[in-house]
Amino acid sequence: MPLRSGFSDLLRTGLLSGLVSGLVLGILVCVWNLPLILEAEKFESKSISENSDKAETHVHSHGHGEIHSHTNMQSTLSEKTENDGLWQKRNLGTIIGSALLGISFGILLSVWLILFPPNGFLESPNFSKAVLLSILFTFGGFLIFFGIPFLGLPPELPGRASGAYDYPKRQAWWYLCVGSSLAGVLVARVLLNYLRIHNVLKWTMAAATALFFIGLPFYLGVPKISEDFSAPEEIRIQFEYVSLLTNLIFWFLLSSLFFLLWKPRQVLGFE
Repeated sequence: MPLRSGFSDLLRTGLLSGLVSGLVLGILVCVWNLPLILEAEKFESKSISENSDKAETHVHSHGHGEIHSHTNMQSTLSEKTENDGLWQKRNLGTIIGSALLGISFGILLSVWLILFPPNGFLESPNFSKAVLLSILFTFGGFLIFFGIPFLGLPPELPGRASGAYDYPKRQAWWYLCVGSSLAGVLVARVLLNYLRIHNVLKWTMAAATALFFIGLPFYLGVPKISEDFSAPEEIRIQFEYVSLLTNLIFWFLLSSLFFLLWKPRQVLGFE
């Protein structure tokens, strides 16, 4: 198929599959991730306010209970209203951001497929090839953009000491890890496509190249972070597992929808 028309069709498929999978990701994050983040923020606020609470103990020990009760009630209602508003804003922002993220990855997937079309699938798609490619791109995208960086720096909840100070280092390492892994896969794919040598040797070189680029950020060094967390370990571990699950579901949906929506009548066997 012509490059221009093929790319526009792939881009349309990527935009649609990315939008749908991004919206699902946003909903999952709101339901699973955000409650854990809010819970961690409570521990963070509690640890910050402990010293000020101790300083005010003498003032609150005086006999003005009725006034303090009324004030506390108003403060509680005001805080609840503020939290509800913050929750709604976070949900909306999370869903919009996740949709944009999904669209971006859908475009990236479209570009990859126009550069490296998979064995005639784009011209004559079928269901078995769609399933195989969905599995391949699910694990490939998940590992590059989440799984491999997770091994060095798992996602963390609010409330870690020095978290704001070492954020630039952690962010830079994450970009390095994703970029290096993506470069490794790209170079390996180019070698498999254009290197005219024995297949065993070619696959060995491609695998070695990919592993080199994947391991490079770890060899250069993962940023060391403090272990002083305000949130309990159980919540932190739960957040890591939930983040793994939401990202895996996102990549499964993105890849599956992309290859099912590409000429769906042919893929599903109606033609």
